[in-house]
Amino acid sequence: MNALFKADLYKLRNSRSFRVCIIVSFVLGIVMAVLYYYAWKSLAENIESTKSLILSMGDYGDTVSEALDLIPKNNLWSYINISLSDQNVLYLAAIVISIFVGSEYSMGTLRNSVSRGFSRTQIYFSKLLTAMIAALAVIILYVLGGAIPGCIMFGFSASVSAGEIIVSVLGYFVLFIAATSFYAMICTITKKTGYAIAFSLIVPLLITSLDRVIRIGYKDFGKISRFWLFETITDTQQLIQSSETYIIFIVAAVYIALCTVMGIVIFRRQEIK
Repeated sequence: MNALFKADLYKLRNSRSFRVCIIVSFVLGIVMAVLYYYAWKSLAENIESTKSLILSMGDYGDTVSEALDLIPKNNLWSYINISLSDQNVLYLAAIVISIFVGSEYSMGTLRNSVSRGFSRTQIYFSKLLTAMIAALAVIILYVLGGAIPGCIMFGFSASVSAGEIIVSVLGYFVLFIAATSFYAMICTITKKTGYAIAFSLIVPLLITSLDRVIRIGYKDFGKISRFWLFETITDTQQLIQSSETYIIFIVAAVYIALCTVMGIVIFRRQEIK
């Protein structure tokens, strides 16, 4: 298992797509932070009229209010939090994972691992652990990129306690592990890089979009949709501040377990060419 894992790490390190994605992730983090800053600055100039408009929109106003809550405030932690909850970085992570795992199928290297005596379970866990490292690298670079403008503008500042920050970071960490497990499962099902990228991007986007539409007509549906992994990631800080931190860890544990088990079962039954 150790030899297999080291080999996968070597492949990841030498992957050109991985290097490109982490660079793009870092630059995108900087750009998005600057855009958020100017968006918030513009809204702040007319915040009272904006609030009045939102309140007059009824159920639609709740959706708009949630969107406004995602815009960072004038402190460093707020910019770090928005980077962590921003699903843009997960799209980059999905691409990296899809290329890494999908290429194993297209290049036939999975068969080499099987012929060397490694079990299907060992192979899957090795790919999964490597995918987790790749995803976390992309996310960390994105967060660092977003933190740079925040640090320059506001210094090392936060509007929440150190304890809440620690819980938030831990919550995001386990949720990102769950997202990686989800993407790895998708890659195992599709077996092709192109299909893996498409489904990894489309499935979360489609479900999240349907959730938004349903919540416009059925406000209470939000209590159900917060158990959807990618919605939980977006709502992490809100869940912590509303004393519902347990939801984060329950969702993460369930998705990690289900996606990993399903991925292993599917992989063990596949014909490796």
